[in-house]
Amino acid sequence: MIEQKSSTKNTFFLFLLFVLLIIPDLQAQNNTNSPFSIFEIGEIEFRDFGSTAGMGNVGIGVQSENFLNRRNPAALTTIDTLRFVFDVAAAIKFSEFSTKENSARTNNFNFKSLAAGLRISKRWTSSVGLKPFSSVGYNIKDQQYVEGSENNYDNVFFTGSGGLNNFYWANAYEILPGLSLGLTSSYLFGNVAHNIDTDVYSVRTTHNISKIHFDFGLQYSHLFGNHTNITVGGIYVNEAKIDIHRSKVVYSTTAVEQDQRLPDLNLRLPQTYGAGFSVNRNKRDAELLFAADYQFSNWSTNLVRYEGLTYTDSHIYSAGLQITPNVNRFENYFQIIRYSIGACYNRSYLKVNGHQLNDFSISFGLGFPFTNQLRTISYVNLAVNVGESGTGKRGGITERYVLVSANMSLIDRWFAKRQWD
Repeated sequence: MIEQKSSTKNTFFLFLLFVLLIIPDLQAQNNTNSPFSIFEIGEIEFRDFGSTAGMGNVGIGVQSENFLNRRNPAALTTIDTLRFVFDVAAAIKFSEFSTKENSARTNNFNFKSLAAGLRISKRWTSSVGLKPFSSVGYNIKDQQYVEGSENNYDNVFFTGSGGLNNFYWANAYEILPGLSLGLTSSYLFGNVAHNIDTDVYSVRTTHNISKIHFDFGLQYSHLFGNHTNITVGGIYVNEAKIDIHRSKVVYSTTAVEQDQRLPDLNLRLPQTYGAGFSVNRNKRDAELLFAADYQFSNWSTNLVRYEGLTYTDSHIYSAGLQITPNVNRFENYFQIIRYSIGACYNRSYLKVNGHQLNDFSISFGLGFPFTNQLRTISYVNLAVNVGESGTGKRGGITERYVLVSANMSLIDRWFAKRQWD
């Protein structure tokens, strides 16, 4: 007979080492091809690509022992004492951008999240992770007056790349049965490059950013009768000032003409408030989960303007439904798959020429369970979001997209003894 015991300490430090090794690669990646990302730190990611991606990305009032909830840190307390959860996600986005005159198609495949979580004590649960915060990626051609060119008018190319990453440490504490508080400490870091290229000169402006900020979560869950569990939750993100360190290099066709440090830009990450709830009903082994969220961010406190782009308050509404026909009928695999549907409406933080940018999408998802030697259930989750983003105004830019994401929640049991002859 052989005994094997999982090593909590070694696994945890190996995970942290892996995160630190991939950080340099993440800083260089381009997560978007969007003209809307031309503004300062780029296009901010409002989805978290977790287990509920097929439910409209809900999560503020959702809790489960089978995945890490990045929408609300307070939900971590539902992770079982013996469980270690490893979560990774990636996505590919197919987009078509169109104006009244032109259209263009793009696609991007990118890393979306990497996280691990475990229960530290009876009431305290912790998780660390890494995910993109914002992305810059655009390539715009225009014709403008250029002094020194052959006929004074020339093609001008505007390009950008880079973005911010978010390395976070989330903690949750169960202060009373069913009532939990959460705190996430986040370190934002990265750099962004904006380029202007002509036949006569090139200008490269680089933005470097690093900032620590915090957000908080609350959840309360209660069982009504024997079959219905209702959870309510809230989140709060404090306002944080970001100093954007800038430098500019100007190149001519033969040499570097200028290399200088620019004055810092000041950007405020806004106060954010969110609330959500979920109803989980499990009867006769069939499980139904319905959830809805609302989130508000007061971006309008930023007075920065950039060529027709301004900040405005954002509102995100999302709702979704998940059904598992029979959670215990393992002999019929289609019965234990989780089937999801949802919708999300995002009134964005950007205004384009005075018109607010809106995003609406519907989503579908499948959660495929699998077990290990200890009969612990893990999941591979696939989700498809079909949506449209734009100002809805004549002559503006409209993006129609299909976003396909894959998420794996790998669950292992620590401190459990495995035995075989």
